[in-house]
Amino acid sequence: MSNSRTVFVAFVLASFLTTNFAIAQDKPVLEIAGLGISKKDPKSQFGQGLSQMRSPGLEVDIYFQLAEQTVLSLDPKQSMMTITTDLGMELPLAEMFDGDFQMRLGEDASSGVISIKSDELPESKVNRLKLDGTLVLNVGRDLKTTESDLKLIEGSKIKLGTIDAEVGQVGEAFGEPFKQSVELSSKKAFDSLAKIEFVDSKGNEIESGTGGSSSFGFGDDMTYSRTWQIASDAKTVKVKVSYYGSSEAVKVPCKLEFGLGL
Repeated sequence: MSNSRTVFVAFVLASFLTTNFAIAQDKPVLEIAGLGISKKDPKSQFGQGLSQMRSPGLEVDIYFQLAEQTVLSLDPKQSMMTITTDLGMELPLAEMFDGDFQMRLGEDASSGVISIKSDELPESKVNRLKLDGTLVLNVGRDLKTTESDLKLIEGSKIKLGTIDAEVGQVGEAFGEPFKQSVELSSKKAFDSLAKIEFVDSKGNEIESGTGGSSSFGFGDDMTYSRTWQIASDAKTVKVKVSYYGSSEAVKVPCKLEFGLGL
C-alpha cells in the first residue's frame, strides 16, 4: 500500500512538473539581440554619423520567439516602448519606415527581430539602459487552402485567400530553372499568406521561388507587391494558396535591462 501511494505521488509530481515546463516553454521569449551606437557628425549637412557605416543615434534589436505560433505582423499603433537610462533620462523613439518599430521575421515565422531607434544618444556616464513597454504581434488562426486560376497577363485579377490581387509586370525570370516572373499587387498586405504553390494543367506542382517584395504609399493608402518566379512558360496556371482566415493579437510585455555586456 505504501509503495503504491509513493508511486502515485511520484506520478502526480512528475505530471505537474511536466505540465509547468510545457507552459513555461510556451511563454514568449524576449532578449536583446543587438545594440548599435553612432555619434553624429557635427559638420554633416545631411545628418550623417561619424562612423559613416550607420545613421547616428541608438539602435536596439529585440529578439522574440512565440513557440508554435505563426507571426503575421506587428501592430505599430498598439505597440508601445520607452528607452530610459540608469540616470533617469528617456530617449524618445525615432520614426522609421513603418512607424517606431521595424520587424524582420525568421524562416518559420515563429521568431524574429524587432528594431527600435532613438536619434538621441545616452550620456557618457550611462552604464545601463532599460526597455519598458508592450509589443503587439498578430498571429495567424484558422488555416485554409484554396485554388484559383491565374492568367499571366498584366491587369488580370486573382483572389489569394482574403486578398484581391492584380497581375502587374510579367517578364523573364532571373535564372534557371525558372522561365518567367510575375508580380502581384494588392491594397492589402500579403501577411495572411502561409504558402503559395503553382500547379500546371495536369495537376503537377511547378517549381517556384520568391523574387522580392515592396510597398509604397502613406498611412492607410498603401500598395503591396510581391514577385514570384516559376519554372513554366504557360500563360495560365493554378495557384494553390494556404492562408490564415483570421488573426489574433498577442500582447507581449517587454521589460529588459542591459548594458554593453549583452
